[in-house]
Amino acid sequence: MKTLYISDLDGTLLTNKGGLKDRAAEMIKRMSDKGVLFTYATARRFVSAGFIMKKAEIKLPVITMNGVIIADGQSGDVIKLNGFKEGQLEEVKGFIRQYEETPLVYSFVDGIQRVSYLESNTSRIKNYIRSRKGDNTLRPCNSYDELFQGDIHYLTFINPIMPPEISNKVFSQENGFDTTKYFDIYHKEDLWCEVFSSEASKSNGVLQLKEMLEADEVVCFGDNLNDLPMFGISDRCYAVANAVKDVKEAATSVIGSNENISVPVFIEKEQCRPLAYTPHETVIIEPDRERFADAVKKASSREISGIGTLNEKCIHAALKNYYANDYDHEAKIGGFYADIVTENGIFEIQTANWGKLNRKLDSMLEACHVTVVYPCEKRIKTSSVSEKSGELIREGCFRYNNSLTDFFLELYRIKSFITNPNLTICIAELEVERINYVNEKTGRRGKGKYTKTPLKLRREIFLEKPEDYKCFLPEGLPHEFTVKELQLLTKTTDAKIMLEILGYMGITEKFGKRGNSELYRLVL
Repeated sequence: MKTLYISDLDGTLLTNKGGLKDRAAEMIKRMSDKGVLFTYATARRFVSAGFIMKKAEIKLPVITMNGVIIADGQSGDVIKLNGFKEGQLEEVKGFIRQYEETPLVYSFVDGIQRVSYLESNTSRIKNYIRSRKGDNTLRPCNSYDELFQGDIHYLTFINPIMPPEISNKVFSQENGFDTTKYFDIYHKEDLWCEVFSSEASKSNGVLQLKEMLEADEVVCFGDNLNDLPMFGISDRCYAVANAVKDVKEAATSVIGSNENISVPVFIEKEQCRPLAYTPHETVIIEPDRERFADAVKKASSREISGIGTLNEKCIHAALKNYYANDYDHEAKIGGFYADIVTENGIFEIQTANWGKLNRKLDSMLEACHVTVVYPCEKRIKTSSVSEKSGELIREGCFRYNNSLTDFFLELYRIKSFITNPNLTICIAELEVERINYVNEKTGRRGKGKYTKTPLKLRREIFLEKPEDYKCFLPEGLPHEFTVKELQLLTKTTDAKIMLEILGYMGITEKFGKRGNSELYRLVL
């Protein structure tokens, strides 16, 4: 079945600040490259929407201005204009003058799309003008005659003066108009009334696009009242968690919030082909310590002995031995070599620099379930020996490392993949002995002269589905909390980067403020 996914922008795909997160852009681009049909439908003009969505590289036509214009997703060139009929606005212009309305008038003036407004009275549209600073398509006018110049195809009344009974009569379906009213999500005090041809609307734009692309079904996403017509003609429709009540009630189902990039995450899960993998019964696993001890012995015997030659290699080799019986069991998949290939998929052992995994994951997740193992040095003993004689100079004691900041930073580096159902993250908590080889005269360690040997595998944490990430939430965390409150409980781990990851997984979401502090809440 050929499925066309169409998302609203503001409040749905975009954040509360009106931007597109890099991770969302990466996911959309990757899905489009793999043949997924994705585009957007918005009340915005292309000049605004196209700038925000540029990094997502939308290949399909896009629906703008509530279906008035279907434009090329790359260039913005008009593919279809569903504008007003000739003479349709003559009576409307009279009512605008009569009630001294100050609408935004969208028209083509000398072949260029402009947004005209009366410069003498901008009090009701001040937020709009302020938010569009630098927009060279804005066209301030000194009179109604100037305001109504050009080929008009769209009107927006912000905080309209005209009584509803009058506007409903003037802009009726019988007169060939369609309207949508809603409160602006960025300036909630502003009521928007948008007027366009009855041949337009998001719903008509969706149907036209479905026919153009010969799609079998349409799946759409939205948050506000102007998305309801689109919901009405879609095969399936999903409201984001922050959507208004009427939209949620009309939806097939409710997904996560816009802040948690829930639209691309939903599409990824729906389009991702589940690959063979046997999941673990619990998130936290007690390891086979005897098997790990054998794996360490095998790794140590393979390494060339000598000062400074082991470094991180022994840890990496021991974990390879532990997760696969055959140390040399590697395979080339999609131009990349996997550390381990087993009946339960690929295992990649990666301590740091997870950004290098992105190209690997893009290729391997198409072929096999992938488990990325993060060696976490939970308990460390550091001793010093003479680099000349090998004699013990100072024997250290064990110290605990309870910070997960580095782990969350590594997850952030592969952020566009971490919700993929075919990816598992495993934290291998280790007890490690580090030996520094020092110069007896200076007391300093030579560059790179140290060894690390794993002594014990304390436990394994397998993160296989979003709810597994709840294991990182500290005890005593209230349902609603600030970053500062979370930081007090997590102590050694950076709460901000932790919340980024938990937000991606749909565990938490940002939903408001308490004083000057952002307020978060648990979702799952």
